Amino acid sequence: MFVILAVDYLFIITIINKNVTNLKNLELVTLNAQSNQNQILNIFKSLSGHIYIDGSLRKGTGSGGCDAIDPATEEVNGEVTFTSVAEVDEAVAAAKRAQAEWNRMSGLARADQLHEVARRFRELAPKLAEALTREMGKPYKEAADEAFWTSTSFDYYGEIARHEAGRVVGPVIDGDFNVITKHPLGVVGIILPFNFPFVLFGWEAGAALGAGNAVVLKPSELTSFSSLMMMECFDHLPKGLVQCIPGAIETGKALVEHDGVDGIAFTGSIGGGQAVAQACAKTFKHALIETSGNDPFLVMPSADMSVATRGAVFGAFVNCGQVCAAAERFYVHNEIYDQFVEEVTRLSSKLRIGNGLDKVDMGPMAARRELERYEAMLARAVDEGARVAHGGGRPDGANQGYFVMLRS
Repeated sequence: MFVILAVDYLFIITIINKNVTNLKNLELVTLNAQSNQNQILNIFKSLSGHIYIDGSLRKGTGSGGCDAIDPATEEVNGEVTFTSVAEVDEAVAAAKRAQAEWNRMSGLARADQLHEVARRFRELAPKLAEALTREMGKPYKEAADEAFWTSTSFDYYGEIARHEAGRVVGPVIDGDFNVITKHPLGVVGIILPFNFPFVLFGWEAGAALGAGNAVVLKPSELTSFSSLMMMECFDHLPKGLVQCIPGAIETGKALVEHDGVDGIAFTGSIGGGQAVAQACAKTFKHALIETSGNDPFLVMPSADMSVATRGAVFGAFVNCGQVCAAAERFYVHNEIYDQFVEEVTRLSSKLRIGNGLDKVDMGPMAARRELERYEAMLARAVDEGARVAHGGGRPDGANQGYFVMLRS
């Protein structure tokens, strides 16, 4: 058990240290983000009500929509217009046209194009990071790291596109000649949550594009502007190859059930994943589904307590705990229980909480519904006999924003 805890934590430290070399001066980056406030807010205003279809931003015609709210200030950044069913049809048709052109390109040419995507992500990382912080609240450093991770994904799949075209297999029967060739599905719909809108898209779209597919993204309502800004990284590709159609359930349903969509990649809730799986099953449509989990964190007496407690705090509170692999259930041996609780409480009390554009360790929850969900879970736990060791309410002085207190 000690080995598992130690390896996991060292892996986390390795990632953090690697990216610090790319963002050496966090304070300077934070100050730059603050100085660009008007620029990003103006971009949000220009994106308000827009969708991205066939290589261009345009006003959406859908009747539904919602306000885009900064979770740290509760100020309205703009309005998200939900893509209509007719516009989904148009996006899929454009994707079909673009995919035919993209698929005619060699793997070498596609690799070069994906490396250019990666370069653009690195170039735009400061703007994308600030936009993400303003939309869903994660600290700027975490958002900047995510943009960088996304660039590495497109670099990786660019090389896969270059080398994984197929293979020749030895004969099973004398005289046979066996060849394996790989072909794209066609159009892939991608539906994503708010917690990691860049890197999840990098993993899924990178693989799809590398294989010769077109992709249509339906982002979370909470990160629609960040996702629309991200489209600038793809505007050198064939028009319609990568599109972004903001929306809610109706838009996602139209994308999943569309006859012109050949595969779906979904990340989200269990209920949403079940609905996607059932819809895809009707036509045996390819589906890649990830629906989070309820991850256990086990601590035994053999564990290094310093590593275990720091790993627990990191695992529980990174991205405000809004991570599919977050530590959610703790199983601690009786022999070390009191020591573990005391040290985790001490470390948690030191976390700096506030606007993600400031020098903080944790920002707000992404939306009021997420905050209310947390508060309901806390209340139920207390009703069932749990003891609050520290915090449990709003931080001192935080009269606005969807914050959770971890200090007295």
